Amino acid sequence: MKKTGVIIICLLLMAAVTGTAEEAGNIPSIRETMQTEQTVTPFSFRNGIGWNMSMDQIKTLEPVPMAERSSNDWSVMVTSEQVQVSRFQADLVFMFWQDKLKMITYEFQADASKLNYQYLLGALCSVYGDSHEAQPATIKSMMDRIYPDRYRADWIREAHAWTAADGTNLFLYYFSANAYAILYVSPELTVQGGGGYEINGL
Repeated sequence: MKKTGVIIICLLLMAAVTGTAEEAGNIPSIRETMQTEQTVTPFSFRNGIGWNMSMDQIKTLEPVPMAERSSNDWSVMVTSEQVQVSRFQADLVFMFWQDKLKMITYEFQADASKLNYQYLLGALCSVYGDSHEAQPATIKSMMDRIYPDRYRADWIREAHAWTAADGTNLFLYYFSANAYAILYVSPELTVQGGGGYEINGL
């Protein structure tokens, strides 16, 4: 019993000393440690490409030549040849709002088989965890901000969605009978006022 009492007293003294050290700034507090652990790494795409990069910045990082086109505040760069994604080939499209990267998509057109789609679904789940069902209208609304009416909601099917640690949204979906895509959306774009809204007169 005496040993137990001594141990309890020692533990209480250690707790008091720790609290004093935290107050004095000698060691990190529990709150500071939790905040450090909660620091989120920003989403990084292929070749170190990240959100809000300019077209010129991406040209220095992406080795594949790209064609460009613009409409008002939106600009798009499309690779002139297909790129390697997992074990497949795809068209790569970068989409910008006021010269800041906001969306990226891989579009798979050739040999868009069910087996390949399931393989990509498994690969994405291995990186971002289990998917949840995505509404076709949500995907269409994202794409409409760049390509109005490019997609029809009734053509979008088997849609899966993920959210990365930094808030980046990802979607895998068929957008026609024999083509599917992986869409990456900046966290800012899904927030009202994050770009792409028509605000004249509001």
